[in-house]
Amino acid sequence: STAADVSMPTPPNAPPQTNPATKQKLPAFDYTALVASVCEINQIAVPTKVETAVQADAYTLVLGLRGLDGKTAVHVSWHPDAARVALGSPPPRVHKTENLSFGEQTNAVLRDLILTEASVPTAWERVAVFSFAERPGADPKYKLRVETQGRNSNAILTQCGAAADRGDRFNNAGDKIVACAYQVGDKQTSVRPLSPGFAYSPPPQAPGAVPTGCDVDEFRLLVTNAAATAGAKKHRKKSNDKEEKEPETENNPNPPVANGIVRAFRGVSPALARSLLDDARIAASIGIDDLDENAWQLIHDEFARWSKQTQAMVDAICKANESDSMDPSNASKQELGCILKHARWHTKEGQLMPHQRSGETRCDGNTISLADAAASSAAASQNGLVDEYAFARQMPLPPVGVVFASVYGEASDVDVFRREKDRLAQGTKTALKKTKQKTTAFEAQIADAADFEKTKIKADEIMAYLHAYEAGSASMTVYDFETGEPREIEIDPLIGPNQTAEKLYKKARKRKRTAAAVEPLLESARSELRYLEQVEFTLAELDGTNSDDVLALEEISLELVDAKLMKPAGKGAAAAIREETRVQKGGKKGKGKGAVTQQKNKNNKKRVAREAAMSNVRKYVAPSGKEVLVGRNSQGNEAISLQLGQDQDVWFHVRGAPGAHVILRQQPGELAAAGDVQFAANLAAYHSKLKTGGKVDVSFTSPKFVRKPTGARLGMVTMDKEQVMTGRPDDTQPAEEERASGKKVGDAAW
Repeated sequence: STAADVSMPTPPNAPPQTNPATKQKLPAFDYTALVASVCEINQIAVPTKVETAVQADAYTLVLGLRGLDGKTAVHVSWHPDAARVALGSPPPRVHKTENLSFGEQTNAVLRDLILTEASVPTAWERVAVFSFAERPGADPKYKLRVETQGRNSNAILTQCGAAADRGDRFNNAGDKIVACAYQVGDKQTSVRPLSPGFAYSPPPQAPGAVPTGCDVDEFRLLVTNAAATAGAKKHRKKSNDKEEKEPETENNPNPPVANGIVRAFRGVSPALARSLLDDARIAASIGIDDLDENAWQLIHDEFARWSKQTQAMVDAICKANESDSMDPSNASKQELGCILKHARWHTKEGQLMPHQRSGETRCDGNTISLADAAASSAAASQNGLVDEYAFARQMPLPPVGVVFASVYGEASDVDVFRREKDRLAQGTKTALKKTKQKTTAFEAQIADAADFEKTKIKADEIMAYLHAYEAGSASMTVYDFETGEPREIEIDPLIGPNQTAEKLYKKARKRKRTAAAVEPLLESARSELRYLEQVEFTLAELDGTNSDDVLALEEISLELVDAKLMKPAGKGAAAAIREETRVQKGGKKGKGKGAVTQQKNKNNKKRVAREAAMSNVRKYVAPSGKEVLVGRNSQGNEAISLQLGQDQDVWFHVRGAPGAHVILRQQPGELAAAGDVQFAANLAAYHSKLKTGGKVDVSFTSPKFVRKPTGARLGMVTMDKEQVMTGRPDDTQPAEEERASGKKVGDAAW
């Protein structure tokens, strides 16, 4: 959500940004990064007042803070691939209905309290604790505990000194849990439940030795033994016997030294181990047996420099927490500001290194200085804020915050795209279900009303044979007007045949009126159904592989809101919903802030530029070099059919199913080549719901025979003078690209 509202700066020499949808391993937010980030938070954000707590997505909580020097924000994420805690951009503005439950609870508890302490309570464990009190120097009332431990990451809000009221069979010595980002009930674990009401207990301690205080010989022994253990692969033979077989061990004769460093010591991540080897100018994949005495000494020297600097950061944090945070001349705060002056970012491994590389006074090609990154992006971070913070005293982003905002920005983009696509897909699915129910009801009404003529004839027959009715009888015999065959008709004996016939006449007239009134409603519902099926297909085609997909998703969202099929979401949603509610209650449209905001959005230059750049249209080149345009969504389809298409062009659409509108561009007086026509027809088949059909019927005609019915939804058209040909979706360029990437398409998908 923050990526959509805030333009984040990218550090110089940072790794190139890849596609948001590309699945790749993100750098781990390890113990070193956690300590460095807590250093920054303690220096800049302690003490500050909590103004708001926002959880706009499933994995991120943003605390909006205000201090004497301005505003800042702490981002807490428990994403399985991008867990972190760091200073970042201001919290996003969301409607109250969009703030998820953990964010609501945190906001209710922490708002107006003071962040008085940021600490790493357990040495060499990836757990950060933030304390909140009513005023600086007071005892904390609540603590936010952030565990950045990969897929086990979590954020837990606890009440200090409160007794647990659940879990008698567990350890109840800790603070009472008030809220959890990810809850683990007592039925899911027998050791450490994480749920409101239970007592908080820290996660189990990681195995390994403490990194500080070992000489080179001890370091070599620990790493060698750990590498041998890491290289052993245990597996069990399958057996039908009840007795369990002894595990067999397959040893790696020369295990990598990096694996040994990771397993031997606490607080060491694989990326850190490889970065230390790189700093020692040793290959990351080198084995234990390939190291000589000099190599072991170089590795130990870098390891010792890292552990010493990391421990120095932890000591500085503890010293700052024990000092007076309100003292402007606080030496501990100044020490926190200097502790990261030699910190580097290892671009090859994606690892924060807190110390200077041995024997060098400047960074090399594999690393960048955090100080340089902060200096170059301070202005950008100030100028890239959202509108509501434009005139506020916003603090610049510090170096660690800048780097991790850049590194983990992709994970946020992927989550935002997926979440927004899921939201629109769910809204479309709900609207489809309602429209189908409406269509079925209208069809039933028309079917029921279709026999009004039979009801009228039945009444005529009663009136024609009144003389044959016997008083008090519940039926009478009449004769069919056409065949003359006798049959019985029920008569209400209480009102007689005259009144019974009158009731039938009245019923027939009502059914006739119903048929006339419901038929246009049925046609409108069917048109709505076709439109929603088209939107559903368009959403399914978007995968976020390029920026055009993101823009197309935004356009679909605006389109559904304009069609009154979904409520506004995101920035400005609250004002838009209030304005809509006010208009529905009888107010005049155009008054108030909501209407002004909507008008500003419509006149937004960025949106106009996107439309002008044809972001809703895909472009292909036919075999002869002619241009083929394919609609990306409803707006693109309408633009192709009604604006871009000329009389000499050829218009295509898959027959009888949702799909993209396609035109083959032609010069006046030219005849389309058969190869070009087949090329465009194949694309129309591929960009449709029938893309797995192998051979698909495709309609084509001239754009001059394509028109939009009055009152039809966006992108819905009709055509005359239709011709039909066969399209082959498997014979298209995008299908070949999918096959090359390993995806199944066309007949192969079956």
